[in-house]
Amino acid sequence: MKTFVARLSIIIFFLVAFPWCCFAIDAWPGSAGATIATLSDASGAVWHEARQSLFVVQNTGTLDELDSGGGLKDSWAVAGDPEGITLAENDRYLYIGIENPDSIAEFDLQTEALTGKSWDLTTWMTGPPNSGLEGLAYRNGYFYAGLQADGKIYVFNVNLNVSGDVSHVQTITPNASYTSDISGIEVNSNTGITYVIYDTYDALLELNASNEIVNYYSLPGTAQEGIALKTNCLSRTADVYIANDDTGLVVKYTDYPIACLDADSDGVDHTSDCNDYDSTISANQTYYRDIDSDGLGDANTTSAVCSLSAPEGYVANSSDPADISASGRSFYVNGNNYDFFTVDPTTVQYTDLNFYGDDYQEIIAAGLVSKKAYITLARVRGNEVAVTKRVKLKIKKKHTSVSTTTQSSKYKFTTRFSRGKKYTWKVKSSGSFSRSH
Repeated sequence: MKTFVARLSIIIFFLVAFPWCCFAIDAWPGSAGATIATLSDASGAVWHEARQSLFVVQNTGTLDELDSGGGLKDSWAVAGDPEGITLAENDRYLYIGIENPDSIAEFDLQTEALTGKSWDLTTWMTGPPNSGLEGLAYRNGYFYAGLQADGKIYVFNVNLNVSGDVSHVQTITPNASYTSDISGIEVNSNTGITYVIYDTYDALLELNASNEIVNYYSLPGTAQEGIALKTNCLSRTADVYIANDDTGLVVKYTDYPIACLDADSDGVDHTSDCNDYDSTISANQTYYRDIDSDGLGDANTTSAVCSLSAPEGYVANSSDPADISASGRSFYVNGNNYDFFTVDPTTVQYTDLNFYGDDYQEIIAAGLVSKKAYITLARVRGNEVAVTKRVKLKIKKKHTSVSTTTQSSKYKFTTRFSRGKKYTWKVKSSGSFSRSH
């Protein structure tokens, strides 16, 4: 018992001292990374798709605009100790997270100045010097602010029209084992994922819409403060920009794997889109079997594929009342096989028509076996196929071919054989037929 208690104590101590040990952290999935800019104290970052720019804030009170390769496009002085930066619905405005006092300030890219509007968050979140707000993101109408002191995310409802009008909505604990040092947050609208950096643990967490961890990666660098993603949905990758406050470096990592909510931007979510990487198609198309190659499809035999091109042997319409093919005594008709003859004919000829203008299609099939001829009539309605009558004829001479002609208005058909012999038949609405004199 003493041994068990001692071992348990060691385990508990280890879990408290090293809480991250029990989570499987995957290796960094992106490229090795390349430094694209060296700033004095890079802290937060956000990618601006419309301007094709990376905005970075520095603790020294500077807002920089960089191109995708790190070249400086512009720079502005901003007040306080900026630690995070994000965009909301209107990409004219940047929202800067300020540390001590923890707050949000609005920057107008059109006037290139702070608007004077700000929102104080200290009622709900505050930390000691250098342990306050360390990340800011915007998701579905709410601001997500990371507090370095406790490692949690505080969610706020901010009235962007009225300075100071803010309320606390909820507090998220991404990882209960990480009790401090959250340092960067990015919410990407294309992927629907919240990306959270923990500096001390060199970890990047991906959270889904329910704030559950879906991926958990080891970061390759140190002193990671800000994160921004530039997505390429069609290639299923993103460029990840990491701002490092100790060195001031901005590092770009390529080939980071992503899955976009609507990669082809056709308005259909990836969970419903049969091919989310092709904007011309989003739902499976139902195609219809055309075994007799007449361009008309059989409504009873379908193939659903994610393509605007029909598979071989299928067409886009379902208007064939009798899709037929014959092989010996077996006939394929509207999705099923039926024996039209009692023997395997050496020669088969068939035709289909609608004698009576009703729901039924008549199929007349004639086959030859040596000096015998077999005549069959079947009635078809959809996938209902009924062989209604078979007739066997003895012919004096061996024939090599047979053909059938019809007189629909008189409910008759004629079978002709290669040596000139012919028989005319009268059809009844029941599907029976007899020799016409």
